[in-house]
Amino acid sequence: MLTPLLGPHTAKRALAMICKRAGKDAAELGLDDLEVTQTTLRPMLRTLIGNEVTVRVLADLGAEEAS
Repeated sequence: MLTPLLGPHTAKRALAMICKRAGKDAAELGLDDLEVTQTTLRPMLRTLIGNEVTVRVLADLGAEEAS
């Protein structure tokens, strides 16, 4: 989901940051890590796509994780 927004290099860096902050490997990330994911991605996405779109993307990510 992140690669189209961030590009492959930045998406890989974002995932590495999320894993480090959560203290888990990517395969271990789950719904309980959503807050870490959102706080990690928010500044990165705001820079790239603006605040309004960032809010929608993070809301979609939350909905996607919950389903």
